[in-house]
Amino acid sequence: MQIESDQTVCPACGAEGLEIFPVLHHMMCAYVGPQYDFAPAAAGYICPKCRRDIVSGDLACESWGQARAVSDVARR
Repeated sequence: MQIESDQTVCPACGAEGLEIFPVLHHMMCAYVGPQYDFAPAAAGYICPKCRRDIVSGDLACESWGQARAVSDVARR
């Protein structure tokens, strides 16, 4: 389903508070998930699947795209 960048209402359920967040891909273990799944670390992030440190800008983890979710649903 195509969602416009300025859209703030979920087209599926009509809930307000639609927000955009980055999706990261950890190349070492193949985990793909929203950035908020990756715990912050001194040099970047910690992968939620393999628990390895990921250095920001490292090719082992790259930004894969963007996703959208309603704010209160996104972090459940």
